[in-house]
Amino acid sequence: MLARTPILHRRTPTLTVTDPRGLTVRSVGYCRIAQGGPAEARVNRTAHDPAGRAIAQWDPRLFSDASAPANLTAVYSPSGKVLSSTSVDAGWRVSLLGEADQRVHSWDGRGSQRRLEYDTLLRPQAVFEQAKGELSFCSERYGYGGADPGFADRNQCGQLIRHDDPAGTGVFDEFGLMGQLLEQTQHFLHQPDSLDWPEELLERNKLLEPGAGATTRSRFNPLGDVLEQTDAKGNRQSFSQTVGGQLRESHLQLKGQQKPQLLISAIQYNAHGQTEGETAGNGVTTTLEYRPEDGRLIRLQARRSDGGTLQDLNYCYDPVGNVLSIEDKAQPIRYFANQRIDPISRYVYDSLYQLIEATGWEAGGPNKGPHFSGFDDPAPRANYRQTYRYDEGGNLLKLTHDGPQHHGRTLTAARHSNRCLPEQNGGPPSEAEIAAAFDANGNLLKLQPGQVLSWDLRNQLKEVRPVARDSGLNDRERYSYGADGMRRRKVHSTQTNARTLNAEVRYLPGLEIRSHSGTGEVLHVIVAQAGRSSVRVLHWETEPPKGIANNQLRYSVADHLGSCTLELDSEGEVISHECYHPFGSTAWFAGRGEVEASYKTVRYSGKERDATGLYYYGFRYYVPWLQRWSSPDPAGYVTGANLYRFVGNSPVTYKDVQGLVGININHLSESQRQAIEIDGPQLSPSRMMYLSNYGVEPSNIVRRVDQGTYDSLEHAHLANIITKALLPYGSDNQRLDLWRSPLNNMGELQSVRRVSLEQRMPVILEYGVGNCKEHADIAFHLLASTQTREPVFRVRAQGADHGFVVIGDKRTLSENKLVVVDPWPTFPMAHTVRAGAFKIGETASVASANADPRYQLGDDTLLRNSRYFFPDVSVDDVTSIDRFNSINTMPNSYMQWFSIKDSRRGMDYKGVRGEGGFNRLPEAYVMDRLNRYSNYVEVGRRAAMQSSAQ
Repeated sequence: MLARTPILHRRTPTLTVTDPRGLTVRSVGYCRIAQGGPAEARVNRTAHDPAGRAIAQWDPRLFSDASAPANLTAVYSPSGKVLSSTSVDAGWRVSLLGEADQRVHSWDGRGSQRRLEYDTLLRPQAVFEQAKGELSFCSERYGYGGADPGFADRNQCGQLIRHDDPAGTGVFDEFGLMGQLLEQTQHFLHQPDSLDWPEELLERNKLLEPGAGATTRSRFNPLGDVLEQTDAKGNRQSFSQTVGGQLRESHLQLKGQQKPQLLISAIQYNAHGQTEGETAGNGVTTTLEYRPEDGRLIRLQARRSDGGTLQDLNYCYDPVGNVLSIEDKAQPIRYFANQRIDPISRYVYDSLYQLIEATGWEAGGPNKGPHFSGFDDPAPRANYRQTYRYDEGGNLLKLTHDGPQHHGRTLTAARHSNRCLPEQNGGPPSEAEIAAAFDANGNLLKLQPGQVLSWDLRNQLKEVRPVARDSGLNDRERYSYGADGMRRRKVHSTQTNARTLNAEVRYLPGLEIRSHSGTGEVLHVIVAQAGRSSVRVLHWETEPPKGIANNQLRYSVADHLGSCTLELDSEGEVISHECYHPFGSTAWFAGRGEVEASYKTVRYSGKERDATGLYYYGFRYYVPWLQRWSSPDPAGYVTGANLYRFVGNSPVTYKDVQGLVGININHLSESQRQAIEIDGPQLSPSRMMYLSNYGVEPSNIVRRVDQGTYDSLEHAHLANIITKALLPYGSDNQRLDLWRSPLNNMGELQSVRRVSLEQRMPVILEYGVGNCKEHADIAFHLLASTQTREPVFRVRAQGADHGFVVIGDKRTLSENKLVVVDPWPTFPMAHTVRAGAFKIGETASVASANADPRYQLGDDTLLRNSRYFFPDVSVDDVTSIDRFNSINTMPNSYMQWFSIKDSRRGMDYKGVRGEGGFNRLPEAYVMDRLNRYSNYVEVGRRAAMQSSAQ
């Protein structure tokens, strides 16, 4: 198999075709699926308007059909904003924006409407929604803390303190000095199916369940690290860190217990911050080994305290990082039905890195469905082989399964979209049947025959009816979501002859409350993170099931994807053992008791599997027996034109975290563009500094470059702006950032640096602070996950303690074609190395020009961090002079405005389309920094006067 890989990939380059303006109009890949077979061209086409904006995009399948529409079309306003878009998968969208680019009104293809109201500070006040032919209703209301002493005592001034949303009401009772949420209370709606928030507060309270609500409290140390979290039932989790700030151990103290229980300890890290070992509270030790040359995981082992091996996964990769094999050496070689069953799975990919073949071992019969139906007998295991066939658009049309389970699938795609249905009764569905199976926004309406899905106005799954009856008394499972799109409530209703039985789950921070009206069972599931695995404690308020002790601890042992393969009890004994096929179906499931194992809800990829068989990923639901999503990607076309495709058809190498994809500089979504204000007014920082007498006269040079360099400059420009938005507090060694930030940037960065390197990126994004290293890391991730013209290098500056990113290889390109990406300065400009203030030194990291999904960053942090507003530092505040003196005398701090040479400030570059505007940044960003600097200068003047007087 190792020899087969290069043969498949031989002569399969990726080509780009540009028009006379230098715009990419074709991208050609070559797909080969068999050794010695032909490499088929796969052409993606893009059409542009006279202004160079993409107005239509075709994937290879629709490109090959002359009668097919484009996958996506867009209509722009004269100012460049998207007025409407039409997607063959996700339907039609129109948005109306206000003068400050805030979304005011939107419509979609189902006839649904969404309207937002704002206060004078442009903070959202209310959200109204309306379905086609129905009355409008208020789905959200916002309340903010004022300037009264009562709010100040709890640090609520200006903070969102109440949010009424479709799931109920969140009340944010107290904040820390650094903005951390210390106390929050969740109130659920009394009738979740009826929603219309009135304006009056007392009337809103009448819609909620009576009582004090569910309150969660957190405690932080001075550096912002979480020390404790107490859930709504009084169970307390506590955490301690090493001197370097990495997690050392965690404990859990259940309500009523006198002493806390150890969950994880003895976490060991290597020089790169990767976890090398940890010991769970049940004595099970996990060790991890990595390949020195690239840091890839090659061994993942779990052992009991008595030395018995529970799991010993060994990984093999191809040169680009695709997983070729996984062998579990903890499992013996077995023989059954004249077969040798080796505990090893092998994988083969086509030249586009789509999985085309998988082999392994399984148990069970041919009718194994999505529901838990009992254990498989582990003795009669057998080998299986799955093959996968995709169309030109990336739709998995045929899964052939050779093995005991026999669950192959054949799907048919719509002629002019990526909407698919499985074949029924040996025949493919018609175009009309496929069209009827989806709504106008591309949401699947039928899960399986007789199982109906319904969706809310936000395209979130609202209800599943697994059983439909002629009487109209149908079984159903209903879901409620918070304003952040996360699930807050699940109710499964089953109809009997006499009554309706409800099984309900309520989701709270660190806690799930599960109840059943038929049995009277009330179960609290305390969810705790313990190193790289998770721990779930089952606490029954009622009598626990026979054979299961109350307060049972369940430790999850996961594979590289986070899939829960083993559940262990407090003694390290196996409760259940589960293995998965590549796309998430269960290969075999065994354990010591079926009732006990039925309480396992977290399974493939570490996600919850509902009674419907769907996996809940956060923003979408995954259908494992169809190997695709149930609805289009809400993030849009950021990783391709197929909005239903699961992890790029490479499920063994990649995983999805929340059911959507991240930031792709080549395909920024409308909300992402709004967040960075790239389509709004732009200003030249160097010109504004000169007019304010803060800088030298800017250069008027406009240098012509070739199209490849121009494209790299565009990528650098966007990467700079996005990085600044992701790190709103700025740096710990930039004086202007220290002046404008309400936090202790140095302390915050120390907290970030204490986290292991492999886990640091989410922490950087959460804290929103970093010096040149963190700025370069984010820019590198943004560019490495984007298709670029040249490879991307994270480098150190020559002769200076500084790091930045370069697009292009210095060994093959001149300094006039190497592009610098350095978002650390106050005003980051895209420029070539020739014009830069820093020269290229050693290389720290490198990524190819091909987009690598492993580097993708989610846009949830971007949308949140871009909204941060920092109050001005008053020049009349008595503490301002002390603050100035502290910052101004701080060692190793800088006032670094640009990374471009002073003589080149203000210069721009132009290609065939004209000037790029790379010397300009969003107006609001520029004016905010200059106004803060003006205050800084004035306080500095007063500080000098005070010093002279003394």
